[in-house]
Amino acid sequence: MTDKYETGVLLRQYLDFHFQGESTQYLPHHPLPPGVLGYPRRCADWTARHALRHGRALDLGCAVGGSSFVLARNFSEVIGVDYSASFIAAARTLADTGVFRTSEKEWGVFSDVRKTVPDFRVGDACALPEELGVFDAVLMANLLCRLPDPGGCLEGLRKHVRSGSVLVLMTPCSWDAAYTPKAKQLVPTLPALRALLEPWCDLLEVRDFPFVLREHERKAEFTVALGSAWRVK
Repeated sequence: MTDKYETGVLLRQYLDFHFQGESTQYLPHHPLPPGVLGYPRRCADWTARHALRHGRALDLGCAVGGSSFVLARNFSEVIGVDYSASFIAAARTLADTGVFRTSEKEWGVFSDVRKTVPDFRVGDACALPEELGVFDAVLMANLLCRLPDPGGCLEGLRKHVRSGSVLVLMTPCSWDAAYTPKAKQLVPTLPALRALLEPWCDLLEVRDFPFVLREHERKAEFTVALGSAWRVK
């Protein structure tokens, strides 16, 4: 793993992405096409739509928690796990106070009715503790292609789901040896996911999820993530 995600620059970028990203002013100098804003919300809503049960949800690779707060609209318990201590610290502050402030800016949690307050924890997606328990829904947004062993991570999730649980994977498929050794990369991604998951999951739906990640108000990265939803057999 890298400490890239512990920098203040990345923290502010992800806070913007998760909590300002619904605003048309997210990229004020250029009009954005419809359907690219609110990516964390769209990921969480898609997860809830496919869930048969709305008890426990796991937001694995939750970053600063935008999807976790949206999952909490529909699920009775939400746990967000991320490897970055700074991301989790920000998410906990947002959970406790509703806002996160730096010297130059403030971000706030959307004022939606939620069933619960998410519980945020620092953790390794490839080595989740068994005591984390079993979930009715697992969301992994933009995490797979940043793991050293994505296949091992998916196999490890089997002890945290049960028959009928939904597993939602979002990935830009931006495989890079700096994060994932070439031998561990899931390329091409959808066929590789089928090979790993179809022995114990049914594929429900595949969709493209476009999004924009802003570096600053004049520069942004446009990406189309591959979304796949799976039901545990």
